[in-house]
Amino acid sequence: MTAIRKLVLALACFLPAIAAANPTIEATSTCLTDNTSGKDRKALVKWMFLAISKHPEIASLSASSAEMDAEANRVAGELYTRLIAEDCATEIRAMVEAEGQSSIAKAFEVLGAVAMQELMAHPDVSTAFGELEKNVDGQRIQKVFE
Repeated sequence: MTAIRKLVLALACFLPAIAAANPTIEATSTCLTDNTSGKDRKALVKWMFLAISKHPEIASLSASSAEMDAEANRVAGELYTRLIAEDCATEIRAMVEAEGQSSIAKAFEVLGAVAMQELMAHPDVSTAFGELEKNVDGQRIQKVFE
């Protein structure tokens, strides 16, 4: 694995470590990841991708349709509801009591990071990230570490 790919994976791995520093957020994050399948996590990333693609500077890179957006919103909404209202209700209740309502976002950030890690592990994605190296001046960067 090249240095750039290692850097990208390290950055993706960093986010879960931040939330894991709190025991109630860690318990909820674990519950969320344990109660989602690979299919669920791909659906979550698809929803995030479609939402991000609405930014004016990125919109031209996506060929999403209103139907795709509606389906992604439906699937993500059902997943979010199931995780909060059923699968992880006990953990979420305890976390919110201890840390407040904003802690829900922190727990879901971990789930999002795990989902991204899974997608980034695919060889085609890894290869695409590796393409960055063609445009990186390794000698200039190496000087920073000398």
